[in-house]
Amino acid sequence: MTSQNSYTCVLIFKEMANKTNFQLITFSYAQFLKQLGASNISACGKSSYELTYPIQKSTNVKFIEFSFEIAPKALTTFTRKLHLDELLVRFFLTKN
Repeated sequence: MTSQNSYTCVLIFKEMANKTNFQLITFSYAQFLKQLGASNISACGKSSYELTYPIQKSTNVKFIEFSFEIAPKALTTFTRKLHLDELLVRFFLTKN
């Protein structure tokens, strides 16, 4: 079995009008992590925030914080997907 490390990833999204869309995005990313072999996945959606300065012209954003364990080699595929998401303005991935 491939060893897994523990990570936290915070995703910052443009403001979405629909709460259901935000929940679906959260579920979609959790499912993708699971497909990559991640375990102990937990997600916490954060309500709307107004940033003090714009990021990609967005000042109203939403956050999702994921905690999970995954093999380090699977992170390349995960971050590639993050870079393709047009609603995502920034993400932070840290090793716990």
